[in-house]
Amino acid sequence: MIVTRLEELEQSKVKVYIDYEYAFLLYQKDITQFKLREGDLITQAVYEDIVSNTVYYRARQKALSILKSIDRTEQELRKKLSDAGYTNDIIDKTISYISGYGYLNDERLASAYVRARKNTKSKLVIKNELLQKGVKKEIIDFVFDEAYDNEEQEDSELIAIKKAIAKKVKDPGNLDYDEKQKLIASLYRKGFDISKIKQILDNFYK
Repeated sequence: MIVTRLEELEQSKVKVYIDYEYAFLLYQKDITQFKLREGDLITQAVYEDIVSNTVYYRARQKALSILKSIDRTEQELRKKLSDAGYTNDIIDKTISYISGYGYLNDERLASAYVRARKNTKSKLVIKNELLQKGVKKEIIDFVFDEAYDNEEQEDSELIAIKKAIAKKVKDPGNLDYDEKQKLIASLYRKGFDISKIKQILDNFYK
């Protein structure tokens, strides 16, 4: 194997290419430590040492740092590690390590996400946001069953609709026909169930 390129970046970072393919991201101090120079051979032993003891170690630390303040989905964590310069092989290995210790759990994240938002957002909006985060549909369906179907108190979506209406108008009961239709359309675009919107608004006109 030959070090074919050392691409210097900001903050003393260097992208290392081996046999013309991107291999890993190091710091200048690493380049010095491992005596890497363009055009020089790199032995398999040195390569494996760098990957296992430097790059993979830093990827694990990076992942743990990302998850320290807030849960992330696997897709979000993969993107952040990719943006940090880690290759797919290292990312796969890191994800496997993190998942093995329970630090990465899309079901737990989705459950907390729904609980925090179900009284302020529609099911459709919450579902779409979770899908964008990379949560699988079957996980979302399971979490929704747990969060909504077992409700003993008032329907969370009805609560969310009431809050959305309160933000838009002070006295819904005094809206004329056109104003009411515009409000219904606005709430419907936010993903709320049309029958529930009318149910709430009808209560103001009794």
